[in-house]
Amino acid sequence: MKVLKVNPVVLILINMLVPTMYIFRHGTYLQTFFMVFCSVLLLVTGNVKKLVAFLVLYGAIYGICFAGIYIGLLRFLVGFFVIVIQFVPCFMIASIIISQYSSTQLLSALEAIHLPRTLVIATTITLKFFPTFRREFSYIRESMRLRGIAFSLRRPVESFRYFIAPQLFRCAALAEEVTAAGLVKGIDVPVKRTSYFEEKFRFTDGLVLFVFAVGIAGGFVWNAS
Repeated sequence: MKVLKVNPVVLILINMLVPTMYIFRHGTYLQTFFMVFCSVLLLVTGNVKKLVAFLVLYGAIYGICFAGIYIGLLRFLVGFFVIVIQFVPCFMIASIIISQYSSTQLLSALEAIHLPRTLVIATTITLKFFPTFRREFSYIRESMRLRGIAFSLRRPVESFRYFIAPQLFRCAALAEEVTAAGLVKGIDVPVKRTSYFEEKFRFTDGLVLFVFAVGIAGGFVWNAS
């Protein structure tokens, strides 16, 4: 199966529109459409394992919401999980952006639509920080394991301290490293950058946006009928 390559600008735009649509329309149609659309997008971009993981997560959250209707102990959590389940499609799109595109590709794609440089840099750093954070988190867990320190629910405050204190120090160091790497690459130079990667708007990108727009329009028709 040929893996589809989608322009990262299209994915970022869709990820911005998904939560925005909940402001204007609500109901099961939009939630179902967003889940189906993002699931197909994960499938055609070759992220089958992530698709399975997100579907399991979605099913688990939906099960908690359903059980909360009948179980009084979970009833107070239903409102929180209803909000979380609406953001699952956003997480699915974000996982594609983070895993399949380098910071250079994101910079090139965002600069192609002539966004302010400050916004481009901030968006790129934010998107690429999450995998770095996850990697650093795994290092901390491995360090705790080597020292015989285990995470225990019986001592949540102490266990959380073992995680958060090293992570805060690492975040400060990573901020300096990212800044230095950006300066070395000439990110602050007030001239038009050239890039090895050229993210063009293709027919498939237009098709993805068209299907997304038709689905949203269907939500307005569905609620109107």
